[in-house]
Amino acid sequence: MKKPGPPELNGEIIHERRLMPLGLISLYEVTFNNGKYAVMRLDKVQPFHQGDVFKRVNDCWYCDEQLIHPYAFQFVDQAEAQRLFIEYER
Repeated sequence: MKKPGPPELNGEIIHERRLMPLGLISLYEVTFNNGKYAVMRLDKVQPFHQGDVFKRVNDCWYCDEQLIHPYAFQFVDQAEAQRLFIEYER
């Protein structure tokens, strides 16, 4: 019997910023439809913005139908996500 794949996961960007000194990495605080939060990092020339939605379908991540490759992250609660976002490489 085939095991069902992971359900589709959507996460809305609630905060975003570029990391210094060159701004080659963007940092996003994201709230997901599973009730969890995360701080996600992407190396991206064109950053995404507050309100954009990250989506995982069959272990692939997308934003605005564009395939993305986020760095490893973990799901946390809201307070921890806020702390990580504020303190990350300041």
